[in-house]
Amino acid sequence: MSRIATHFIAGLKLTLFFGVLVVSIVVLSIRLIFAAEKNKQKIKFLARRRFCKHANWILGVRLIVLAKRPPEGCYLYISNHRSFYDPVAFLSHLVANPVSKAEVSRYPIIGWGTRLTEVLMLDRGKKEDRQKMKFRIFESLRDGTDILLYPEGTTHTGPGTGSFKKGAFESAVRAQRSVIPVAMEYPNETYYWSDRPLYDQFLYQFITARNRSIYLSVGEPISDPDPITLMNRTKESINQQIMKLRQVRAQDQDVD
Repeated sequence: MSRIATHFIAGLKLTLFFGVLVVSIVVLSIRLIFAAEKNKQKIKFLARRRFCKHANWILGVRLIVLAKRPPEGCYLYISNHRSFYDPVAFLSHLVANPVSKAEVSRYPIIGWGTRLTEVLMLDRGKKEDRQKMKFRIFESLRDGTDILLYPEGTTHTGPGTGSFKKGAFESAVRAQRSVIPVAMEYPNETYYWSDRPLYDQFLYQFITARNRSIYLSVGEPISDPDPITLMNRTKESINQQIMKLRQVRAQDQDVD
């Protein structure tokens, strides 16, 4: 594909992506005007899931899920982090409120959507903000809102998980909620986002790369009264799921 064709197709997909996003935001804003207060959060989260499903279709994502629906309850979902698209892929399948870096709230249009749907924004460079986020996660879990978190703090390109931060696990223990470990994988390591500019990563992942499969595994709930033990058990489960996803990936690619 020529460079001109690549950028033309990218422009079309981004125009459709942001067009659907604007329409989704407007429709949601109107619905919220007439919704009962107690139903507003659920309406927001379901609207976000619908948009994420639309995004998968627009970008040609093939989501392959290895999971059963979790038992009824409220959970802290903990995932490894490979690409900027990880939260969209996850939120197209399950409903949870993600913790995101604060700068996302300043992105054009996307920031509007994140603020409207109550995404939790964290300024990772400020210790005070990190402490406040621990309490917000605790409050959310205590009050019955599922949370999605990437405790590595950034994308990781190694074979397994990177270092985890323990704060969210302390919040889960305090709220007496279980953790559900989640693993994400892509067709190969070239899809991992490290030093590429965001637009270049988008071009590679959704325009020039032929295989747009994303592999998602959702594990069994884990509980432990000790946050460090809970963190380590979660990390071990995610690493095991990553290995399983790679086996599924290899079989899937053999079929292709």
